[in-house]
Amino acid sequence: MLGVLIKSNHQNRYQMIKNFIGKVSLCGTLLLAGTGMLTAQNQMDSKLPMDPNVRTGKLKNGLTYYVRHNEEPKDRASFYIVQNVGAILENDNQNGLAHFLEHMAFNGTEHFPGKGVLNYLEKYGVAFGRNINAYTNVDETVYNLSNIPTSNENLLDSALLVLHDWSNYLSLEGKEIDSERGVIHEEWRTRRSGGMRAYLEKSKVIYKGSKYAERDVIGSLDVIDNFDHQVIRDFYHDWYRTDLQAIVIVGDIDAEKFENKIKEMFAHIPAVENPKERIYYDVPGNKEPIVGIITDPEVSSYSFEVFYKHKATPFNEKNMKYYRNSLIENLHSSILGNRLNELLQKGNAPFINAWAAYYNKARKLDVYHNSVTLKEDNLLGGAETFLNEIERANRHGVVATELERAKTEMLSSIEKQYKDRNKQHNDRLVRGYQSHFLVNEPVPGIEFEYEAIKKLLPGISAEEVNAFTKKWMTKENVIITFTAPEKENVELPTEKQLLALMEKVKNAELKPYVDKVITEPLIAEMPKAGAVKKEAELNGFGATEWTLANGAKVVVKKTDFKENEIRLQAFSKGGNSLYGVEDLASAEMAGGFIANFGLGKFDQTSLQKLLTGKSVRVSPYISELSEGFSGNSSVKDFETMLQLVHMYFVAPRFDEEAFTALKGRYMAYVANMGADVNKAFRDSVSVTTTDHNPRTILFNTDMIASLDLGTMKRVYQERFVDASDFTFVFVGNIDVEKAKPLIETYLGSIKDIDREETWKDNGVDYPKKDTHNHFTREMETPKTTIHIDLHGDIKYSRENKLMMSFVSSLLNKRYLEVIREKEGGSYGVGVRGYVSKFPREEYNLVIRFDTDPAKADKLKGIVYDEIQGLFKNGVKEVDLVETKKNFIKEYQENLRKNGYWINAINRYYTYGESVKSFEDYEKMINSITKENVEKFAKKYFAKTGKVEVVMSPKE
Repeated sequence: MLGVLIKSNHQNRYQMIKNFIGKVSLCGTLLLAGTGMLTAQNQMDSKLPMDPNVRTGKLKNGLTYYVRHNEEPKDRASFYIVQNVGAILENDNQNGLAHFLEHMAFNGTEHFPGKGVLNYLEKYGVAFGRNINAYTNVDETVYNLSNIPTSNENLLDSALLVLHDWSNYLSLEGKEIDSERGVIHEEWRTRRSGGMRAYLEKSKVIYKGSKYAERDVIGSLDVIDNFDHQVIRDFYHDWYRTDLQAIVIVGDIDAEKFENKIKEMFAHIPAVENPKERIYYDVPGNKEPIVGIITDPEVSSYSFEVFYKHKATPFNEKNMKYYRNSLIENLHSSILGNRLNELLQKGNAPFINAWAAYYNKARKLDVYHNSVTLKEDNLLGGAETFLNEIERANRHGVVATELERAKTEMLSSIEKQYKDRNKQHNDRLVRGYQSHFLVNEPVPGIEFEYEAIKKLLPGISAEEVNAFTKKWMTKENVIITFTAPEKENVELPTEKQLLALMEKVKNAELKPYVDKVITEPLIAEMPKAGAVKKEAELNGFGATEWTLANGAKVVVKKTDFKENEIRLQAFSKGGNSLYGVEDLASAEMAGGFIANFGLGKFDQTSLQKLLTGKSVRVSPYISELSEGFSGNSSVKDFETMLQLVHMYFVAPRFDEEAFTALKGRYMAYVANMGADVNKAFRDSVSVTTTDHNPRTILFNTDMIASLDLGTMKRVYQERFVDASDFTFVFVGNIDVEKAKPLIETYLGSIKDIDREETWKDNGVDYPKKDTHNHFTREMETPKTTIHIDLHGDIKYSRENKLMMSFVSSLLNKRYLEVIREKEGGSYGVGVRGYVSKFPREEYNLVIRFDTDPAKADKLKGIVYDEIQGLFKNGVKEVDLVETKKNFIKEYQENLRKNGYWINAINRYYTYGESVKSFEDYEKMINSITKENVEKFAKKYFAKTGKVEVVMSPKE
């Protein structure tokens, strides 16, 4: 969906460090010479090479381009235009217009008047929101057309023409501008949560004295409502210009051919004469700490954060030294993150969660960011414990053994990417070239990176990592923020107390961290292997089914979609449906808790240390009707994945200290969720749609308080006592013959008690009659939220599932056109249709949206009118054709994904549902007529069960 992108702190964090190599994955590598690496000091200033797989250049008018051939996904290409323009460039009378202008790009261009961009592309199955999108933030605006089918040359040329028009030929007609004001208003309303308000207030503290403190992207509603049309046209003329734009095309195309097409199509666009300077704004320093205490009645958690501000590396200095520093930054983040996670496993965990990382926050600003989410009953104490860990790492440094583990993790991560180098998704590659254009982030290519990291990491010492933290934690340029709910009877820390705490920690007696490691293997003695007693081919799936002697079924499907991925799903009937209300909360949460307890002799901390360098994940679950596992691994770590599954059966761990710690964290997490109006609405929907059934357990303090380790242990052991009624599905680049003896060893050795269970229907159902739950709620930003759930009996079949999906898609189109665009009444209307088989055959169609309270009744009426209109007025042929194209396009893409196939095999064993070839699916979709859809809609929606939940502001 179109909209503003405000990079929150955690988003920045994940962008920079989520896979332990942060910048490395997009950034760069070292300069190599022959078979060696130039590591001498005089090479630290060397520039990094450009990815040899991309064709890049700059036209005479200043426009930059990147074009690359890539075949993931096959027969698809992504088209982007990157604008080095954001809210930071707005004048005061333009506050919010960078984002407004992004919306206007979809409301008329020279070659695509009105809604022409969407109307044209959707004819070919290219969907708005999923494939056609854009975002604006403070420093950039980016538009994308993703997964464009490459078999149609005219469509590819048209996608390029859209980028051409977005570059310099927006219509910006007055009537379209005025129509869009309402949409922007509703986007503001939907996004204006307590968390967002607190984030914006916090940004004013962090960026104090800078223009960044004055721009929040969504802007001033006064400006949005009243700006003269010429003001946005002026912004467009001043800033949407070729010297600030890049065209990026990556996909299954002839790169040389498209490079020439870019030159032909874009070279004639004139450069702006006497262009305004694109200023990169500083954030001023501060000698004394700046403290901001931010409260909001709808914030649901307490967070304490410390930012140490540093000047960002200039664009032209992103060289070998910069790259090497980024490795050290990410090694430190990984080590400190592991230490903080270790604290969370202990009895009375001092806080809910915490992290620390060094990253780029604005064009000319880096920060060392320390963040902790605190428990309400231990605000200062939790903050002190957190700061002590940061200070411990700063004062005593990292331990050699934990540094080696962090290096191993980094090598494992880059190795996985290297092995999947020919399966990198188009949009991932685009992000690298986008960063190169915007901030000169190096993109030398994964082949170069892989060799560089292998050669460079051994030279990074603990002393060098330690020196970085001392450099980061300065006396000056410190920002401290404390964010909290507005709540009576809770005494918040004062500015004086927070400053005193910072000083106290500097003088605290802190012992060095001790790295405890268990050196034993996960499985001390190899289990006695079972055997495959029956083998069969799974027709239509290209998979093999083995039945083991212990009764377990194993399905293996080899694919080449990812070079270095194997996925796991395992399932067995039963789930928490077999337990009474008194056990239900513990049963629902058991899987997640036990996944945090470790296995066998290894607590969670020790287990994670043991798994260092392995790309593997296994998680048990217990859902309403089944229990099982989900997981994935690299090819080389497939055996480890099987070992983990084996241990979850034979040696699960029920750690009382870890249980107490996690329960305490959950209790603190949910304590103030009642302040969140959206949580209140979701809870109302849950209890209303299930007719207040006692099995509807809400995620709140009562639920967490009822959790019991003994009940979790009993439920888990009953659900996972044996493997006889489990089906294990593996999909990916798996060597079937090599996998067979491993599966016989680790899965075939699990005991068999020869049971066959199924789930129980506990009668949780919709109300017997139409139900309306309309309630009011005090809220800071007035909005009405509407949830409509239409439901009834239906026979479960592929055809009915497909028709319900068609209805959902067609209604999505209608609501976009009428409620968003014509009425300006909502930022977006969500529509989802479902057909269920278990525990009973039924359908439900769910519609949900936010709106201005003054418009709520009118828009609710439109929602119902459009549903009735499907069979009273008929389906528009153009909408039906676009829906068909989109379904066919999406199915073709899904057939090249491991995730699709593992779910398809699951559906086969659960519902008896086969897979259709692309040709058969295409034929089935094309056979659907207007009359089919209209008949279906009339049958199920002329008269239907209804639950309506409406939350409005209290007057």
